[in-house]
Amino acid sequence: MNKNLNEWLSYLEQLHPTEIELGLTRIGKVARDLEVIDFEGKVITVAGTNGKGTTCAFLEEILIQAGYKVGVYSSPHIQRYTERLRINKQEMPEQLHCQAFEKIEALRGETSLSYFEYVTLGCLDILKAQQCDFILLEVGLGGRLDATNVVESDISVVTTIGIDHVDWLGHDREKIGFEKAGVFRAFKPVICGELDAPISLQNHAQDIQADIRYAGSDFRAKVGLDSWSWIGQKTIDDLPLTLMPLQNASTALAVIEALQLDLPKSLLINAIGKAQLAGRLQKLSQCQKVDTYLDVAHNPQSAEYLASQIEKLRKPKGKIFAIVGMLEDKDLTGTFSVINHCIDHYHLIPLECYRGASQQTLLNHYQASNDLPAKVDCFETIAEAYNCVLTKANSTDIIIIFGSFYTVSAFLTFQQG
Repeated sequence: MNKNLNEWLSYLEQLHPTEIELGLTRIGKVARDLEVIDFEGKVITVAGTNGKGTTCAFLEEILIQAGYKVGVYSSPHIQRYTERLRINKQEMPEQLHCQAFEKIEALRGETSLSYFEYVTLGCLDILKAQQCDFILLEVGLGGRLDATNVVESDISVVTTIGIDHVDWLGHDREKIGFEKAGVFRAFKPVICGELDAPISLQNHAQDIQADIRYAGSDFRAKVGLDSWSWIGQKTIDDLPLTLMPLQNASTALAVIEALQLDLPKSLLINAIGKAQLAGRLQKLSQCQKVDTYLDVAHNPQSAEYLASQIEKLRKPKGKIFAIVGMLEDKDLTGTFSVINHCIDHYHLIPLECYRGASQQTLLNHYQASNDLPAKVDCFETIAEAYNCVLTKANSTDIIIIFGSFYTVSAFLTFQQG
């Protein structure tokens, strides 16, 4: 078809009647024809409400330092579509994505595929050709019916279980837990990083006789003043504290143990300290006047962790200025409720995307949340909000920009533009 990547993505957006349509029937048919159900390398599927990306980042860093070829498929991207697939931390060229799309278009016939299904198949096709030793698949939504679940994995991971995507996954943790557990495979290892695993998840693991290992009982993290220890079948001391959640690092180490990889302690210490991921308490080096961080926290669970880290970063007598943009179908009131106590001044912005909440919607939910300690201003654009913050903030303050992948993307685009 001789389309460039932007033309292909525009085509895919118009191809299917709905943005999200869960189910494996359609994608399964094309995946079999494309021969991307099974891989020679080890496949690790990572599901969860929060922490999927950081868990993959820890695993990626460990495995690469151990000398393996590692492919990672994740979503959504922040700025570039090619961020969704990386091999040993390198994004694949646009041409490979276009070639994969051409192959899928020729194979699918009359089968209609959603945008995410098409994208997943394209990335799987590239991964197959790259012959990776390890493939990390980050689940897009839920697990049981997510497009990534078409692949037969060797190890399944669940990071956390929280309330999110209720229109598709259900309104309580038991229903959501069952959906996440859909990535488990009979008789194969499962790593559960959720400290309070729903009964539905535990029952499903038992029903299919998965070899499940639970955080808090089979492995755990013990945090000290300036380091932490991981305790599983063996203990690893002197691990470095990081801005990314230690529970996700602990989960990653449990995966390494399940893979039966005997790696040097020095390698694990170095890899845990080096691992990072865009948009997860990402400190911007170009903002030198005031420490500025980006985070994609977009629900109460992730916002609660963000709040705990902000309090650690806060300087004596310093203020926290927040620029917030969120999607309207998230738990906006709940998100504000868990982070209000550490924000001194909110700057609310609209997101110019499908489901983006207006400033007034954000303000209404802030006013409905518990405790109202912060000052609040509304702005039309992220540029206006940031420029306003810079007139008030000084070197003892911190700026945190959060609420969605779209928020982080908008800020980075503004900075580069």
